[in-house]
Amino acid sequence: MRHFIFLFILCSNNPALGESDSTLTTIYGGLLSPSHHQAYILETGDNALLARVHLIRSAQSTIDIQTFIWANDGSGRFVISELILAAQRGIKVRILIDDLSLRKTSDYVAFLVSVHPNIQIKQFNPLAENIDAGMLEVLGSYTFRLGQTNHRMHNKTVIVDGKYGITGGRNYADDYFDRGVHRSFKDRDVLIVGKVVASMSRSFEAYWNFELSVNSRDMKDVKRMLASDDFEIPDDIKTYKVPATFQSLQECAENLVCMQERIFIHGFSINEVEFIADAPNKILEGEDTATTTLSLVNLIKSAERSIIFQTPYLVIDRSGNKLFKGIRKKNPDLEFIVSTNSLAAADHFYAYAFSYKNKKKYVKNFKWQIFELKPTPNDIDQMVPGIPGHVRADDHYTCIHAKTFLFDYQTVWLGSFNLDPRSASLNTEAGLIIRDAALATSLAGTIKAEAAPGNSWTIGVRRKIPILANLNGLMENVFSWIPFLNIWPFTYSTSFELKPGASEVPFYHDNFY
Repeated sequence: MRHFIFLFILCSNNPALGESDSTLTTIYGGLLSPSHHQAYILETGDNALLARVHLIRSAQSTIDIQTFIWANDGSGRFVISELILAAQRGIKVRILIDDLSLRKTSDYVAFLVSVHPNIQIKQFNPLAENIDAGMLEVLGSYTFRLGQTNHRMHNKTVIVDGKYGITGGRNYADDYFDRGVHRSFKDRDVLIVGKVVASMSRSFEAYWNFELSVNSRDMKDVKRMLASDDFEIPDDIKTYKVPATFQSLQECAENLVCMQERIFIHGFSINEVEFIADAPNKILEGEDTATTTLSLVNLIKSAERSIIFQTPYLVIDRSGNKLFKGIRKKNPDLEFIVSTNSLAAADHFYAYAFSYKNKKKYVKNFKWQIFELKPTPNDIDQMVPGIPGHVRADDHYTCIHAKTFLFDYQTVWLGSFNLDPRSASLNTEAGLIIRDAALATSLAGTIKAEAAPGNSWTIGVRRKIPILANLNGLMENVFSWIPFLNIWPFTYSTSFELKPGASEVPFYHDNFY
């Protein structure tokens, strides 16, 4: 009975679009040629959520979602409410979530797997047989199955009716959709329409049917709860109403003019696009099956004029060092721009620590121009726009979470891949390779704007300390070889702020200081 109360409240709040009202169906129908695609870059979190809601309401048969994180917060519950409404219309909904996101949520999971027969949920690579596992059970998993447990599913895809897809960096939580209180992620997705979505569907099926994808209703504690109907549904779910901070988005999702203005007039017509995803057995076999890593390495090696990276983390392992040293030796004039987080903007301090520890190598050996985002950039209103009715805390900061790689202003790799060893060797990843000069140039402009002096600090070589310069360099090299430690205070590089009225130049320019 409790489920029907919830569904009644949902139905009274949120009608679905009919097939004739769907913007995507109206614009494209079946008219796309086999080679032609439309791509829409979703820069802001609110537009990324809007696109997802519109796709869910436009669905005619199926909705498949794959993600690393699904939080039980405002945005997470809002999307769940939309999926329940879709299920009520007869849409088959499948959600595949990495197990780490579902720890200690057995009541919520029991509700989700029982709320409607058209909704199926699986969790990937469970740490234990229970969602609310005790410390000993989880510790045992890490002790005896570390090689498997430490590998996670990091893919992010949305596939509707096998025709429309979204992939990129966003998970399902307030921070990703411009509704974070203490933090907002500057992320990026792409909505793609065309034949390539079939490849996304095949990848989803491979993961859905993989041996480590476990039906959430078969987790031991969930199974017990369902058998006895003994699980607590939070009050805000029992009496769910769409929060005020989602009202304007709700209205836009049902308004074709609004959808056109915010998303569909900003598309790119493209012909060359490929979906790249690791096979799920990368979890068991490691980097030998790392399709995404190999695709990026090949693009890096083929670049002739310019490489632009935007990545939350900047951690290069031994094989990466060899790759980038060879690239720089082969092509001394290659432009290499990196947009990433400063310590003040980072969401994982330990990841920044590894970048900090090796920054001399990035600047001196690789000759990378590195720009680190400020926690409160000047263009914050464009990067992570405020939502009417939503209040951010005084300590709110902005953090880059986008994973975008551009080559020669011609080719884009956009997906879930971070520039770190976890993405390269441990986690499974997914993304799109798009070969289109107009789209690549547009993205380059966006990333460079976010790397501009008002938004980011530039990393440059610290002025040499007289007499001590050689000793300083020696000591920094010694500490760079010591794992998890670098206490030497006189680093090779540091952060610089542009002087008022000055012109920006690369760190190796004569007029830099």
